[in-house]
This record gives sequence, structure tokens and C-alpha cells, in this order.
Amino acid sequence: MNQSDLGRYQKKLEELISDIENYLKKSEESAAVVEPDKGLGRLSRMEAMQDQQMVLELRRRKKRQLLDVRNALKRIEQKSYGTCLFCTKTISSDRLDAFPEVQTCVNCA
Repeated sequence: MNQSDLGRYQKKLEELISDIENYLKKSEESAAVVEPDKGLGRLSRMEAMQDQQMVLELRRRKKRQLLDVRNALKRIEQKSYGTCLFCTKTISSDRLDAFPEVQTCVNCA
């Protein structure tokens, strides 16, 4: 992989970190505990709790993705970015374009 490709992926990863961190900040309030409220009916409270659980799961996935993105940036620094962790073959550029944080090739995924 040449330096211009690495620079492009590094920029993409840094933008992804910014997007994920922004999402995590914006969704903090939505993930808060649903307080018992006299104004909410039973079904409304259940819907609010269900919405809260969906937000919590999305936040968990985004936090995991954030770790993967930071690890990908470390792999760029270590000159191992774009190489499958299992078979050590080159990961296709199409796969890296879609998921720049990916660690494995399609065959090993």
C-alpha cells in the first residue's frame, strides 16, 4: 500500500473517530435511565424504556467501533495496516473503503 492510500485511510479513520465521538456525546441524554413519571402511561413508559435500550445498544456498538478505529490508526503507525491479522494477506481496497477499521480479509472474516 502506498503512502497516498495510507494518508487517505488515515484521514477517513480520523473523520470516523470524530463522527463516533459526536454521536456518543449527542446520545448521552437518550441513554439515561427512564425515570418513573406520573405523566407517562404504562405503554409510554415501556416504549421509552425500549427506546433507551436501543440507544444503549447503539452506543455499545459505537464504542466498540471507536476502539477498532483507534487500533486501525495504530496499525498505520506500525506499518501493518491493510494486512489481515489471521492469514497476513492484503485486505482488498474495496473492503477497506467500506470499513476502514477492518482487521481481516473477506476469507478470514
